Amino acid sequence: MALIPDIYKNAVVSIGIKNNSGATNWIGTGFLVVRQIDKDGYIPFLVSNKHVFQGEKRIVFKMKEQGSNNWVEVPADLSEADGSTKYVIHNNPAIDIAVLQLDGDFINRNNLEFPAFDIDKNAMSSSELLENGFDDGSFIYMLGFPMGLVVKGASRPICRMGCMARICSEQISETNNILIDIQNFPGNSGSPIISKPELVSITGTKNLSRSLLVGIVHSYIPYNDTLRSSQSGEIVEIRKENSGLAYAHPVEYIREIIDLIQPTVQIEGSTTTA
Repeated sequence: MALIPDIYKNAVVSIGIKNNSGATNWIGTGFLVVRQIDKDGYIPFLVSNKHVFQGEKRIVFKMKEQGSNNWVEVPADLSEADGSTKYVIHNNPAIDIAVLQLDGDFINRNNLEFPAFDIDKNAMSSSELLENGFDDGSFIYMLGFPMGLVVKGASRPICRMGCMARICSEQISETNNILIDIQNFPGNSGSPIISKPELVSITGTKNLSRSLLVGIVHSYIPYNDTLRSSQSGEIVEIRKENSGLAYAHPVEYIREIIDLIQPTVQIEGSTTTA
């Protein structure tokens, strides 16, 4: 029984940079997103963390040629000729998200597949999630490429399972984050968080039966272990370890950035944004 749609898994891409020898160093994760602008038209985007893009002039990510098993590294410039960034960030500097609009003509011209999350149909904001039965303790998946674990002949992300540790308006207003219980490692920066479909719930409560984009992970909370000298009592070493808790920005912040590039539009009189 599949719990994550293939289109979601295929929409997650490894992000790399070229070194001086021409080899690719994989530095993070991103995912492909679209927003519908008319009956047949979509604007394509690559979403990742701001800290993954910062300081880089160009990245590469893997895409598949249509009708084949051939994966190619697609270059994407992050800087304009005047040195400004091509990607868009949130007005709030604490939001660690970057959105890069992609060239749809390039994708079509090179016959590349473009599996993607529809940011308005395949995602829910934190308030929408809470209204539909997704709450603390709900199971989630994180899809990404930790520690450079990228397969040359494919682009399948590594899936890790966890749960929502805390999702509430107070948490989000204070920290701009939801808190998830999951092991997050270098390379997972920019990984999408996906809800696990639930078929049952406590009597009188709703269950979210769909797999949806919940947010984007950007960091873990470290646990500091302090070592003191038995003779002097002074701190001699501080070790930082992964606490198993990670911060993720909820979907509304991704939407707010995409709104700066392409606002939602009404499609054929529908009251639901596409």
